[in-house]
Amino acid sequence: MEITTLTSKEFENFAKKNKYVTFHQKESWGKLKEQNGWKYELLGMKDDKKVVAATLLLEKDMPFGLKMFYAPRGFLIDFDNYELLDEFVLKLKDYLKKKGAAFLKIDPYLVHLERDVNGDVVEGGTDNSKLVDHLKEIGFKHHGYNIDASKELQPRWMFTLDLKDKDEEGLMMNMIKPTRKNVKQTIKLGLTMEFIGEEGLTEFKKITDHTGDRRGFIDRPLSYYQEMFKYLGDDIKILLCYLEPDKSIALFQKEIDTIKGFSDITEKRKEEIASYEKKIAELEEVKKAHGNKIPLAGSMFISCEKELLNLFGGGYDEFMKYDAMYGIQWEAIKWAKENGYELYNFYGIEGNFKKENNPMYGVYEFKKGFGGKVVELIGEFDLPISKAKYNFYKIAFGTYKKAKNIKNKIRRK
Repeated sequence: MEITTLTSKEFENFAKKNKYVTFHQKESWGKLKEQNGWKYELLGMKDDKKVVAATLLLEKDMPFGLKMFYAPRGFLIDFDNYELLDEFVLKLKDYLKKKGAAFLKIDPYLVHLERDVNGDVVEGGTDNSKLVDHLKEIGFKHHGYNIDASKELQPRWMFTLDLKDKDEEGLMMNMIKPTRKNVKQTIKLGLTMEFIGEEGLTEFKKITDHTGDRRGFIDRPLSYYQEMFKYLGDDIKILLCYLEPDKSIALFQKEIDTIKGFSDITEKRKEEIASYEKKIAELEEVKKAHGNKIPLAGSMFISCEKELLNLFGGGYDEFMKYDAMYGIQWEAIKWAKENGYELYNFYGIEGNFKKENNPMYGVYEFKKGFGGKVVELIGEFDLPISKAKYNFYKIAFGTYKKAKNIKNKIRRK
């Protein structure tokens, strides 16, 4: 068997049947990355004309004439079949030598240790430690079991929710009490949820820019989002959440009218009326200041086969009290369930589940509130193709990172 270039149809048909496929291992992802300085190709290995292994391979030219190759989220192969894996890696290594590669990077979409909602290892659960050892035996350099998300190209730690064989009521009851309360408050408030297409990107971009300023990162340009729609097409969804004061006021007024319809207006009911009247007054002020359709937050989702993944999102600080992100997650979960998806992926978290001195704990805590489980992947690996080039890359890149960190520290002073 030899490494060969696959047609788009051959690659797509094989990818669909592979349990490790993600949106990163689709030709559309390669086309998107091609617009951002990468080259891509679809490679595979055949046994009697039948594809038995494949990968989307990205190529990047680096300084000093070096070339790195990257198989995002690893190969599409039976990782339990070591004989097949070894042959594919050996043939791929020979292929990359001819291309002048320094190294190949992979970060397979495989669980390391199966974990529960709290991040604790499940006794008797999935354990791919032997595969990690085998990859190292055949030449891969493991980056380790990092818990810091900033040290990985793609998230190693994620939080997911199984949708299979669950109804809407069951999903709601699976939430912890505070999360369920927040979700129900967004429903009671009547927040409007809208799936938008490319025409709504400008509004979404305003939200991500604001979020980037708040969190201290620079968002991608609008052109990148436009390219995502161009190349990923129907796989991309954007969900925006709006507050419409008139709609919310009408709902609160209806609650007041219902309470007033009781023959016995107790002190508790009087307090409820007063609370609704206060909310109505506040909404009137919000309407005067911002109009009658106010964007609160938004998220971008990407789908692949049976999984819907929340890629990223954000919201306006000024309107955080309306808990729009709770409403967005619930709306997306319902949509995923209604459209036949079996897994909802909240995506990246970090592997530190202690609250103390942990600035990222809030991200995990928010996602954990919806139920589900922590997913830990096996991590990132480098396969040196040319030892000399790879060693030079590590030295040069390490020096570059140190200089960049020093520069960023000086800027912050």
